[in-house]
Amino acid sequence: MSKTISTCICETNLVPNHQQENVFFHTLYRQQAEFASEFIRTARSTSPIQICALFSTQGPDNLAAFLNIELNKELSRLVATTQKNSVLDFDSFAKQVINVLNVKVCNFIVANQGTQLKTSMTLLVIEGDTLRIISVGNTRAVLIRDSRIFSLTEEHTVAHRYVKMGAITPEQEATHPENMTLTQYLGKMPQDGDVVADTNVHLKLKENDELCIMGVGISKKAPAQIRNTVLVKPTTTEIKCKELVNASFNYGIKAGLTAIIIKIESVFLLPGDAVFGSNEEKVAATPVPTPTAKAPVSSDTKSTYSDFTSTPITSKNVEQLDEDDEPEGDTTMFNSGKLNVDSVEKVEKSSKKTKILNIVIPIIIIIVFAVIGYFIMFGVFNAAHLMDSFNEAIGQNDAILDERIVYAVNDNVPVYSEESLDSTIVATLNRGDAVTRKSMTDSFSYVILSGGVEGYVLNVQLQEEDPTMNDGLPVMEADPTPVPTEETTVAQDTQPAVETDAAPTDTTVAVTETTTAPTTAATTAATEATTEATTTVAAETEATTTEVTTVAETEATTTEAPETTVETAAPTETEAPAEASPETPAD
Repeated sequence: MSKTISTCICETNLVPNHQQENVFFHTLYRQQAEFASEFIRTARSTSPIQICALFSTQGPDNLAAFLNIELNKELSRLVATTQKNSVLDFDSFAKQVINVLNVKVCNFIVANQGTQLKTSMTLLVIEGDTLRIISVGNTRAVLIRDSRIFSLTEEHTVAHRYVKMGAITPEQEATHPENMTLTQYLGKMPQDGDVVADTNVHLKLKENDELCIMGVGISKKAPAQIRNTVLVKPTTTEIKCKELVNASFNYGIKAGLTAIIIKIESVFLLPGDAVFGSNEEKVAATPVPTPTAKAPVSSDTKSTYSDFTSTPITSKNVEQLDEDDEPEGDTTMFNSGKLNVDSVEKVEKSSKKTKILNIVIPIIIIIVFAVIGYFIMFGVFNAAHLMDSFNEAIGQNDAILDERIVYAVNDNVPVYSEESLDSTIVATLNRGDAVTRKSMTDSFSYVILSGGVEGYVLNVQLQEEDPTMNDGLPVMEADPTPVPTEETTVAQDTQPAVETDAAPTDTTVAVTETTTAPTTAATTAATEATTEATTTVAAETEATTTEVTTVAETEATTTEAPETTVETAAPTETEAPAEASPETPAD
């Protein structure tokens, strides 16, 4: 079963001697009192069998208009009979429609002194998700699917017969003199043969498919570019139907302005989708506005869309859908008279918004309560743990515990007693000194030095890698041992020691060493060794008083070596040699 929304517009002809048209719109059609204004209707339907049709009659205006009304009455009786059946026998229904309506036209002609009247009819039958068409004459039906337009009917005219025979091209058909001469129509007398209607269209409908039946003014006189541009627009049926008629009217077409557009909203319905009542506002009909200026359209304008002159679409070249059994529904009229597009759009938007809110709000409420319940239960079962964590968080400061060994980046890095540059410096670090970082804030690190000193150091002065790790040993360019330029002169004055109780004598050991190299560690070591040896000699002579005076004067120059003088007072008068070993006692 299909859920559809349909709109029809039937304008009154503004010029005489043109086809008079009327619509059969879900058992509704245009009455005599409504010919003074445009006929606009919009309806939603979920009926198992939905029927829409368009009648276009050639002949005197008044007779043609009245004939269309009579045909609609007869069709209403036929449709009422089919609605009682759960399944439609389409072949029998098509033959019945053609025979009954053809007899109706013939009787009408006879009742009016044999006035010639020819009626074209395109009738759509939507049964569930299946579309069937009964077509006779030159009214057209098309399918709009995925922004593409497919022709569903084929014209029964002499010019189109010439096109099929190859006598003329499809482009020449529109200007051919017999373009409006019908070969098949309702109103054939028995001597003229049987009415042969096209009933070969049998296809499955898809969601968002659109069906359009057009009057001869729109289908045969409006340029394909204007017509097809409107048909593929992604808008509502009301707006699309109105724009199609207005575009043709502005082009200069003043007759045959009839259109029915049916949109397939769904092909699978539940019983709740059926519509049984209408609460839409009805708007009174208003007269058709007088035409203003004809829109300039070039005669050689080429359409970006294909025209409808191709072979009609059949079940062989349209995607088939699986047939579903659906419950019955009903058809409800939305409005009558003048179309109020804004009100229809507002109603549709409000309906969609209400449906969305009805689904979303309960879901949000369930989610909110589920989250609240989860946190409440979590708090109940973890209250003690949460309190302990809270107390620990209060006792902590912003410092980041970081038990790591870090190194000073530069020399003379100050260690402050507090986290302030104005506090007392308790120690300094040299480049590469290692400290233990206990904690760290944004600017300072609390460290413990190797000696146990605690303090604060700027973070920028510390790093985790030893900065001296990659430092190489200094390259020795020359031997640092000085090279003597002259022999060392050692003056030794030795006197035999005399053991008396008198005052001790003085023993002097003078050592003079002259080099041209600056004083080095080697020279200092030699001097200390000589001093130690002299002191040892003096001690072994059992001196009562020992006075050791060492006077060292060192001057580092590039030309002179330092002089070192050692004076030692010993209780003996013996002078020990300067080179004597400190391990050998003096005699």
